Amino acid sequence: MAIYLARIRRRRLPALRLRRFAFILLALAASASHSLDLRISGKPWPLPEDSALRALCYPVPEAGPGERGIALSEVLPPLAEAWKLDAKGPGGNLSWASDEVLSLLGETYLLASKAGWKILCPRGVLDGISSIDLSAQAAEEGELEVWLSWEGVPKLKAELARWSALTGVKVKALELPDTRSKFLALLRGGGRLPDLFMVQTSDIADLSETGALQRLERLAGRASPLDPKGLQAFRTERGLWALPFYFDTQLVFYRKSKLRKAPAETWSLEGLEALAVSLSAPGKPALSWNMYSAYWLLPFAIGFGKLSIADADGAVRPDDPGTLAALEWMLGLIGKGALEPLERDAMIGRFASGEIPIILSGSYSIPEFERIGIDFGVASYPVSEKTGKAVSPLLDYKGFAVSKSTKSPISAAWLLGYLTGTGVQQRFNSALYKLPVEPGAWAEARRTNPYYPQLARSAAMGSVIPPGEGYSIYKNVMWKIIRFVLTGAMTLPKALGEARRLIDANYSQKH
Repeated sequence: MAIYLARIRRRRLPALRLRRFAFILLALAASASHSLDLRISGKPWPLPEDSALRALCYPVPEAGPGERGIALSEVLPPLAEAWKLDAKGPGGNLSWASDEVLSLLGETYLLASKAGWKILCPRGVLDGISSIDLSAQAAEEGELEVWLSWEGVPKLKAELARWSALTGVKVKALELPDTRSKFLALLRGGGRLPDLFMVQTSDIADLSETGALQRLERLAGRASPLDPKGLQAFRTERGLWALPFYFDTQLVFYRKSKLRKAPAETWSLEGLEALAVSLSAPGKPALSWNMYSAYWLLPFAIGFGKLSIADADGAVRPDDPGTLAALEWMLGLIGKGALEPLERDAMIGRFASGEIPIILSGSYSIPEFERIGIDFGVASYPVSEKTGKAVSPLLDYKGFAVSKSTKSPISAAWLLGYLTGTGVQQRFNSALYKLPVEPGAWAEARRTNPYYPQLARSAAMGSVIPPGEGYSIYKNVMWKIIRFVLTGAMTLPKALGEARRLIDANYSQKH
């Protein structure tokens, strides 16, 4: 019966190219009638049966405590235009005609109630609705190819399958270890580029220079704006090249069994030093992180007085008083036997065994530590009593870019709106302890995430990795220079002066 109904609906809306089998699986063989009738310019658009639709709902903080729903855009096909929404039912009528209807469908919700359904949109709220007729025109586009990377790919593939089933758009999802390199290789070779693909901040300089990315300012304009720092992470002087999806931050991880009490929410750098010294024994430093990486140096440079990561010309330079003071402090801790520089794998292994009780790592480590059952706690970075400035964690954003060559730009934008919407942001980020970029997901994280206080504080005082090539040049040069410093091959002033010379030479070649 469900298959027969799917065929009938396909004939009603042939241009929408419905993918009925996926929908039928998700809707669990929807019945012939629904308590809620949804139409697009008078033509029926199928919804899952009530029980299946309610199962898809999630907390909607902007609707009020305890309210659950689903964005209207999630159960519609990608639309080229939408200019009016009419909702009707025993509870009355609601009509919303505006040129903003299309852009705000992602923030218009079907809310589940005991009696049935209600709708929440910028025009107002209407309870007890029985029908919605959206005056709109569906986009007639084809399959989307999406490239995924980093953590949580299986979870992301499940989200894409859910979206595909509800909207009727076929999605081909591929996992790649390095989306940037693959994109550039295909661009040079004339291969087919993805419609949508994951990027990180450091990718943007090279990718935006190719002219192969769409600018996305129009997609960032929404009633509930995305994280401003996240938008900054993907914006150059020429435009916005990706929308943020999630981010990680740097944290202090500690073994609970080794500390008498957890660090205070606003603790000091001097307190961290005293704790590390007190827990160390001869030949057994208590504190470790990957000091060889500039990624872990910059937060301390800022805490010791570095004014900004990048200079006015976009270059990132190391010969400032803050960087010098930070490295002097680190060398002092090594001299006291309290700090041991270790690269990531060695550090994680010795933390897991309990040999080292305090490390600096990213929030991405939380799920793995929980999985293996480590008795750990987290603290946000401390504040220097000397400068009054926080050791500022770097915020590592991942996002999605859209290829300029896509033949399905409306569908790609529709999918991007889904990925940055409240539902996905709640589900994906809560499962992996990522930090969301959407305000509604932050509100839910406050209620459900046990690490929320430390993550929220870190996000507030964190610094964004600059999207220009200046950071990449700095990182590559400092990887070598810091090793010379730690082995004693170069004095600090000489090393930082040489780093400045190399950075300026590399940066001038590109400008």
